[in-house]
Amino acid sequence: MKGAADALDAFAEHFDTMLADLTPARRKAVARKIGQRLRRANTRRIAANIQPDGSAMEPRQDRSKRKKGKMFRNLRYARNFKIDADPHGVELSFKRYGGIARIHHFGLVSAVGRNKHTGDTIRTRYPKRHLLGFGEEDLDEITGEVLEWLTPD
Repeated sequence: MKGAADALDAFAEHFDTMLADLTPARRKAVARKIGQRLRRANTRRIAANIQPDGSAMEPRQDRSKRKKGKMFRNLRYARNFKIDADPHGVELSFKRYGGIARIHHFGLVSAVGRNKHTGDTIRTRYPKRHLLGFGEEDLDEITGEVLEWLTPD
């Protein structure tokens, strides 16, 4: 993921000067469009069980009671994403299911049930599955979006 962070830093440095010439309202509009592009890219990746760096997510455990197939069926809808845009940047997060997303994204421990005999909570550590992020291919899309906004009308 370090390559994507470096690409994002280079992107930010390159366009800071150009964006400084825009009005705050125009910068906010650019940030919102970038957020929408990132939301689309992240929803596509989540639906395909692909992490932002292009690697496959670790599949769920094979359990006879569970349905096989794609994970995160509810997380991948656009209505569950929150885009906070302002003249200084954009933040993409989850409106709903944020706790589940955080557990999977960071590979945390969570309760999965109770032992029917003792009543003890059963916990498991989930594998890290990066849900939100900035992939290498996102740089081209965002650059194109910014260039469209920077061209004179």
